[in-house]
Amino acid sequence: SGASATDIVSRPRMDRPGSGFREVAMRSIAVMNQKGGVGKTTTSVNLAAGLAKAGQRVCLIDLDPQGHASLHLGVEAFGQTPTIYDVFAGRKTFEGVTQLALERLWVAPANLDLAAAELELVDAPDREVMLRRALDGVRHEAKFDYVIMDCPPSLGVLTINALTAAREVFIPLQPHFFALQGLSK
Repeated sequence: SGASATDIVSRPRMDRPGSGFREVAMRSIAVMNQKGGVGKTTTSVNLAAGLAKAGQRVCLIDLDPQGHASLHLGVEAFGQTPTIYDVFAGRKTFEGVTQLALERLWVAPANLDLAAAELELVDAPDREVMLRRALDGVRHEAKFDYVIMDCPPSLGVLTINALTAAREVFIPLQPHFFALQGLSK
């Protein structure tokens, strides 16, 4: 069954099992599925907007090079607009790419440049934890109550970064045979 934004806000904030179940200041949620067209972006944008409307401070990280989550929020990332790619490229901090899209809702936008990150990071040391490290400062400053990560439809380095940075994972799924096959993989 689907959880509403109200359900998500009211759940206790606990860290990962095995770490003493302590309260954390920020919840980080990756919305991922290796299959395209299952509603990852729609889920991410609506969850982020619903949480912001409920009074939470939310940052939506668009990790899909198509940039549709950014476009949903009215942010067109081209030209000199800083994007999440600049964080992976080491040119900007996470705070340097976020922008206010709606009241209490920030976005770290993406554009097609992000597709290059998959190739550029292939030999980078600790490439799978770059996003987690970028979010560590934000996590300690308690700037956001929630960080929602809209992942691309693949299990590449961008999705792996989201999974290492997330404490929770939502997997939108269509109730079809092949969708279940993809989930099991």
